[in-house]
Amino acid sequence: MTLKTTYPFIISFLLLATVLLINRSNFNSMKEYTQQVDHSRDVINRFERLSNHYKSFQIYSRSFARIAPRRYYILYQNEAKEVKTDLAYLNQLVAEDTVQVQRVRLVAGLIEQHWDTLMNYSIAEVVNMGGGWRLNDLFAVHKAINEAIAYENNILSTQKEELNRSTEVTSTVSILFTGLALGILLVAFASNLVLTQQRQRLEGLLASILDTSQNAIINFRAVRNRNQIQDFTIEFANPAVDSLLQIKPADLIGHRLSSVSSLATEKNLISRFAQVVTTRQPEQFEWPYSKSEATIWLHAVLAPLNDGLTVTLHDITPVKQSQEALQVKIRQLNQSNENLRQFAYIASHDLQEPLRKIQSFGDIIQDQFAPDLSPPAADLLQRMQAASRRMSTLIQALLSYSRLSAEPAFLPVSLRTVVDEVLSDLDLLVQEKNVSIQVDPLPTLTGDALQLHQLFQNLLSNALKFLRTDVPGEVSVTCQPVNGTDLPAELSASSNQPFYAIAVRDNGIGFDEKYLDRIFQLFQRLHTKSSFTGTGIGLAICKKVVENHHGYITARSRPGQGATFTVYLPVS
Repeated sequence: MTLKTTYPFIISFLLLATVLLINRSNFNSMKEYTQQVDHSRDVINRFERLSNHYKSFQIYSRSFARIAPRRYYILYQNEAKEVKTDLAYLNQLVAEDTVQVQRVRLVAGLIEQHWDTLMNYSIAEVVNMGGGWRLNDLFAVHKAINEAIAYENNILSTQKEELNRSTEVTSTVSILFTGLALGILLVAFASNLVLTQQRQRLEGLLASILDTSQNAIINFRAVRNRNQIQDFTIEFANPAVDSLLQIKPADLIGHRLSSVSSLATEKNLISRFAQVVTTRQPEQFEWPYSKSEATIWLHAVLAPLNDGLTVTLHDITPVKQSQEALQVKIRQLNQSNENLRQFAYIASHDLQEPLRKIQSFGDIIQDQFAPDLSPPAADLLQRMQAASRRMSTLIQALLSYSRLSAEPAFLPVSLRTVVDEVLSDLDLLVQEKNVSIQVDPLPTLTGDALQLHQLFQNLLSNALKFLRTDVPGEVSVTCQPVNGTDLPAELSASSNQPFYAIAVRDNGIGFDEKYLDRIFQLFQRLHTKSSFTGTGIGLAICKKVVENHHGYITARSRPGQGATFTVYLPVS
């Protein structure tokens, strides 16, 4: 039973205990009332007895005692003598009630004042003898006795009313609390019944999952010696253990881990399990398990449970085989890429020499034999020279791109210095096109200076190349810090580290963003060679440089409204 389900029973017990305490209190009140009734009845009886004795006291006379039969007056005389006994007893009974004490003292004082006279003469004789003045005191005694009796009756009536009210309240509260306790018990019983049914369904579902799972699931309980884990006892194993480990679950349950030879061969398995139980932190590891016919790879997940743990084993042999095959393919691919890079470098380098000769011979023909050439021959010569220049530019670009595969030399680099050097190289083109250049303060970061120079060389030369002719050209380079989580969604950036967002903007011809992925690929062009010169490699070089620096590059543009290329480089 969980603490949550125990609460209703605790509350019900407290309510019933409260009812018992209230009834106990009411019983004590009734007991006190009974004692008070007995006391008041005793006081009333004593006052009534005093009244009777006092009346006999008034009838008694010595002169009548000589005339009438002696036994009658002896009777009156004895009762008259009981008056003082009654007063003494009343003093004890009402000792705690100041009002009644005053009355008893008053009666005792009045009787004592006329005691000698009344012991010798009757009331009639006293009056005949001229003692009528004594009647007021004698009547005051009767009045005080009657008031005392009425006082006690009033006390009994008041206490009876209070007892009745208390009994009514107690009965109401008892019924209410008892009903509430029973209601809570009924609700708790119904809730427990529902929870039991749910638990049974969940246990059935869990048993079904465990029995049908393809993963081997084993539960271990720690075996301790002086609070130190020495071993583990296997308390549960599902049917998948048989197919995966080739061990019957019945051969595992109840046995210790150290006694199962096929499991104990794994190095430090007990200490690994003990660490999970001690730290309460789950753990995962890969485990080569030797079966009868082969060795398989298992992925083990260790999860702490009470004073033990649950181990889930999954066969990842196909995954490991795929990983090994993939690593072989990667090594082959890397070797192939390296061969291609070397081939491209060597081929490009070897192509330059005959290409330079073609350009040199073309220049000689152009300089020395131009007047002798017919117009068609001169046109062909110009086309040859233009083609050779394009080929030379392409070879240089290929060489630059192939060099990017080499390991970059990361050192502190001032981006402002790099941009200034690039603008210095492009100064003639800037002046020719009369372009306004705006460069914001740029940071210093860790990178390869040569590659970063290639990056901004291509971005700025593209910005100048694609400027419109109908408006004054404007190019700007800005920089601001951003967080990795704020990068554009299309970059799929998973890092939350800080970046520098460096934007190169122009007010040129722009492009349609549907070609955004295409422009960063090798040999991809959005314009014909006759419209704009180029190799189709410049932006691919930019992307490669940015990737080498663990950054990102993207662009925003609309046709006729310029373009903005944004490079995101890590702050550190």
